[in-house]
Amino acid sequence: MQNIRQDHILEGILVTLRGSLAACPEVAGSEVMTSTLITNFLHSYPPDRLLTHLGGYGIAAVYDGQHPGPTVMIRCELDGLPVEEADKTQWLVPGANIAHRCGHDGHMAIVAGLAPLLHRTPPTCGRVVLLFQPAEETGAGARAIIDDPNFEKFRPDCAITLHNLPGFPRGHIVYRRGTFASASVGMRVRLLGQASHAAEPEQARSPANAVGRLLAELPQLSRVTDNPYCMLTLTHAQLGLMSFGLTPGEATVCATLRAASAAGLQNLRRDAEQCVRLCAEAERLFAEVEWVQDFPATINDDALVDTLERVCLETGIEAMEISKPFRWSEDFGHFGDVCPILHFGLGIGEHAPGLHQPDYEFCDDTILIAVSGFYEMVKSLLIGYGSQGEKAATGT
Repeated sequence: MQNIRQDHILEGILVTLRGSLAACPEVAGSEVMTSTLITNFLHSYPPDRLLTHLGGYGIAAVYDGQHPGPTVMIRCELDGLPVEEADKTQWLVPGANIAHRCGHDGHMAIVAGLAPLLHRTPPTCGRVVLLFQPAEETGAGARAIIDDPNFEKFRPDCAITLHNLPGFPRGHIVYRRGTFASASVGMRVRLLGQASHAAEPEQARSPANAVGRLLAELPQLSRVTDNPYCMLTLTHAQLGLMSFGLTPGEATVCATLRAASAAGLQNLRRDAEQCVRLCAEAERLFAEVEWVQDFPATINDDALVDTLERVCLETGIEAMEISKPFRWSEDFGHFGDVCPILHFGLGIGEHAPGLHQPDYEFCDDTILIAVSGFYEMVKSLLIGYGSQGEKAATGT
């Protein structure tokens, strides 16, 4: 068996690619340089088909097998994050306040690492698609890929992805049956009343009291100890203007709602809307509720989890099963409407800085472990079809 984890030449190539990607992070929907870097890399290991500008700046590299069979899609994300704090790593774009603080640079390097292997040894049957998806951070990218007319050219029979995980042992595969990552949605509440001079507050219909109630009551809708859980997190609030002569007549409150299932999230949305309505009515305010960045739950297919367990056992990759879904969200769940999916985690260190934190950086030592895991998954999923294809070709 090819020992990918000892291929130091491939490791050097992928670490260099990861550094190049980290040096040019771009926010969701603007991944121009990133997609160019990936496309140029893939030209060195030409796929049978290379589709670009999918759902924006998405890329699909299709490696065909010799015989018919299923389509296995391995997916990663292109986009970086807008940041506010001073960055502690070398990878912040000067003046741009964008960085790869979620590790998508590492994910791209891992998936790109399959290209040399598939180019050198194409699948015996079926085909493998390497998908570089735009706009994951806003929840728009996966749906944009699916809605792209060219999606039918590589529509998968199963789709697999990973996410790096600070807080878990370096190089360990982390997985779960059922829900792996939570459903979530952003709520933007706008409260409209009537402003007045600050000397005549009785003439106003100020949203101040309603904002106070919402800040206190909305988080109480969370049930974090329940199984399945739901959670509401306040993320922003603004009341009026920074002025001393005006009683405010307008306010905004934002929150993120999370749950382990679509039904749980729907119930939390209903409760949050009712809370907003009651608080607004009590102060004679008009309330607008807008829902944004809607992420579905990511629900793993049992058969794909079985394959992952078997691959880890056979290759000696350390694996650990977790009991509860992650609270963060991934738009990868949209692909579950198309085919069976598998999302697993890759530990990058128990004491590594957390995702989105100022001193976060991807762990290069884990790249080949993930490449090896993906490659063996692909082989395992296609091997049965390969023997059938050979029989059909020889007429036996």
